[in-house]
Amino acid sequence: MDRNNLCSIIFKYGGYWTTVKGQTGMKYIGGSQKTLNFERDTINLLLLKEQTEAICRWLRGHVYDLHYHCNGTSPKVYLPIRSDVDVMDMLAASYDGNRLEVVVAVKETEKDMGHADGLCDVTVNTRLNNDIIVDGLCDGSVATQVEELHLVCIGSRYEDSLSFKQAIRSKAILENFAIRMKASDKSRVIATCAYRGCPWRVRASLCSDGHSFEVRKLFSTHLCPGVNRAGNKQATATWIAHEIKEIVKRNPDITPKDIGNNLETTFGLSLPYMKIWRSRELAREQIFGSIDDNYKWVPTLRSELISRNPGSHITYLLENQNQAFKRFFVSFKACIDGFLAGCRYLVGIDACHLKSKYLGVLLSTNCLDGNNGLYTIAFAIAESESRNSWEWFLINLSEAFNLDIEHLAFISDMEKGLGEAIKVVFPTAEHRVCMRHLWKNIKKLFRCDESHKLQNLVWSAANCYSLHVFNTKLEEIFQISPDVYSYLSSLTSKWSKATFSKFIKNHHNTNNMSESFNSWVAEARNKPVVDLIDMIRGMMMEQRSQRKLNSYSWKGPLVPFVEDYIREITTRKDNFIIQKSTSTIAEVESSFERHEVDIDNHLCSCGFWELSGLPCVHTTTFVGNNHHTIWHTYVNDSYQVYRYRMAYDGAISTLPGKEQWSEPIDGDFVCPPITVRPRGRPKKRCFKNFLEGAKK
Repeated sequence: MDRNNLCSIIFKYGGYWTTVKGQTGMKYIGGSQKTLNFERDTINLLLLKEQTEAICRWLRGHVYDLHYHCNGTSPKVYLPIRSDVDVMDMLAASYDGNRLEVVVAVKETEKDMGHADGLCDVTVNTRLNNDIIVDGLCDGSVATQVEELHLVCIGSRYEDSLSFKQAIRSKAILENFAIRMKASDKSRVIATCAYRGCPWRVRASLCSDGHSFEVRKLFSTHLCPGVNRAGNKQATATWIAHEIKEIVKRNPDITPKDIGNNLETTFGLSLPYMKIWRSRELAREQIFGSIDDNYKWVPTLRSELISRNPGSHITYLLENQNQAFKRFFVSFKACIDGFLAGCRYLVGIDACHLKSKYLGVLLSTNCLDGNNGLYTIAFAIAESESRNSWEWFLINLSEAFNLDIEHLAFISDMEKGLGEAIKVVFPTAEHRVCMRHLWKNIKKLFRCDESHKLQNLVWSAANCYSLHVFNTKLEEIFQISPDVYSYLSSLTSKWSKATFSKFIKNHHNTNNMSESFNSWVAEARNKPVVDLIDMIRGMMMEQRSQRKLNSYSWKGPLVPFVEDYIREITTRKDNFIIQKSTSTIAEVESSFERHEVDIDNHLCSCGFWELSGLPCVHTTTFVGNNHHTIWHTYVNDSYQVYRYRMAYDGAISTLPGKEQWSEPIDGDFVCPPITVRPRGRPKKRCFKNFLEGAKK
């Protein structure tokens, strides 16, 4: 592109014509301007009108004129642009320069071009943005938001006085000056520049409809030096919340940093993090309602969930003195029935912190379905992690089960008070401890010169399936660190696979299922209690529906996870020697060890088959060489497709919006929790410990 052929056109709009004392010409005052670059060869009347209507969208469909400034004239002389000939004259007059000035003039307002005092009165029948008023009614749309660079001009109409104040505040921030409200009452709003001696002034008056305000007078000339953008007092939290409302509505979890970048790009403002954070919270409250009011829906939510999901155990707990919210428990009948019918009875139990105004914790119980997918049994909101809150949660879980489960196991992350609560509510249940958290405690409490060797021994003891190997590893741990040995021996919960119950058919010794749940509901944890419960309910409902639908595409008797597992171990290139005792009993020997395999009783001396319910590599070697490979006969029923479908047979009911909920007749009036938010910036990310991201 030839730079010499480029031409910059300054489009001026939104101002007005006025006479100049002692001169015959007219002067254009106020408004805004925008500069665009064009090649001289492409400029014509059609192009100018297209660009004008693109800049001033409110002009479309209305009559307006274009005028250009004759270069070199002082005072400025403006000539009309009515045809391409006038455009060629404009280009010829400015051939020596590369800047042109074009003024957009609306025809309806040309009769008002004659006020020498700089304050232009407008009759109630004429507006600059071409909305025609007939008997006090506007044929066009009411301007409720600042648009086109927050344009404020004579004739602009606003929904109410607050909208007008917001508009002039935005204009002040955008153009880097401060304003002062000189008058503000039911019938008028007058604002002036806060700088002494600056003539900028605007007045809006009440319209005949009784609520909207229209700009009647405007003097747009500034003589002030401006203000510091970073410290502009006009940028209050209320103003920021109003400006970012649409952004927050589209993305409620937008970060204050992103909001700050947007404000800096739009208004040139550099604002403190906490001010932006408070503004975002205020915008959320304006859009989604008050967090305090959210708690009033607790009884109604419980009533709706129970009526739509009969047999579900859903309850809440309030403070006795002041009816303040304390806890809420949710367990759907479809989830309980599916757990009892189609899942293995190892339950991961955990808590994660909530991030809404009143904080709290989210308690949850999860297990694995036959395809090793996360299966949520129940969840609850509580004030904190304590023995009391855990006992309350487990008592409600026991009531939801509504029967005694003979072989039940829990695995947890050594939360405060949880072990004691499990012993009280489920005295016969096995309690496993997550090995990752156990090792973290060992690392924190004990120091050892041979820490790397100790780590390998502890993890080897945790992952072995044989009691003989387990005891051998413990003796080696004792030789390195007697304190660690004493600590492990004193634990009342189980941590080694060698000691786990063989009836559960689940060999996991880490609580990854709970970590997966906490990550899955991360977005919901930012919401107040009713919205949080509703969002998790919707996620569970959709998950159950999708998994049930997916299962109908499975052709074999085994779930895909088990099919992949068997395919992987049967294609290994390990060398084994098989010595048969009978057709179903044999010894399988590798380079390092030898194990007994009993096909009829689903036993292998390595321990994996009996503990997990899946055939081990020794079993698959023996079966693959001597038997028909009907693999589902060697796999526990928990991994069968029919059991998987039983787990997802029931459905969680849909729920309409709050406005359609029916209030219970005897519902409680629930107040917000009595909690105090810690000082400082609210924490959104947990602090990583010294083992985060590291290998075991």
